[in-house]
Amino acid sequence: MHCSIAATALALGLISWYISKPVTARLHETVAGQRLTVKATPDIGITLDADSAVTVANSQPPRIELLRGNVYFDVTSNDADKLEVKVGEARIKDIGTRFSIRMRPDGGSVAVADGQVEIHVATGTYLVSARERADFDGTRVTGHRIIAEADVAPWRLDR
Repeated sequence: MHCSIAATALALGLISWYISKPVTARLHETVAGQRLTVKATPDIGITLDADSAVTVANSQPPRIELLRGNVYFDVTSNDADKLEVKVGEARIKDIGTRFSIRMRPDGGSVAVADGQVEIHVATGTYLVSARERADFDGTRVTGHRIIAEADVAPWRLDR
């Protein structure tokens, strides 16, 4: 009797292990007054501002989507060109090392500290280099301008 119960429990355990789906994405979010730093991979650090949220898919390279707020990326590997962030209808492709993204209801903005990023929207691909900021929506990029490094993610300075 005990052996049949143990065998049944083992069989059910193995079946549930085979048919269960692994977690495919992690949600990281902050509330008002809270900031959070996480690692998407050992080489990709993500810092979220207050009241912000991102999802990070467990894939190689990771698929990241900004759901709300402000986020800062610090990429320390040579594989930076594999990082892509979805923001509404736009895609931000990293070809640099450090940059921030601010999401707004009508689009967002990207500010680059080091390296470059590409903004992919319906009208084409736009390059934003170090110490530059550009605003975007799902269709076009506007307001491309030079900024000070302190303006890349000013919310990070008042830690």
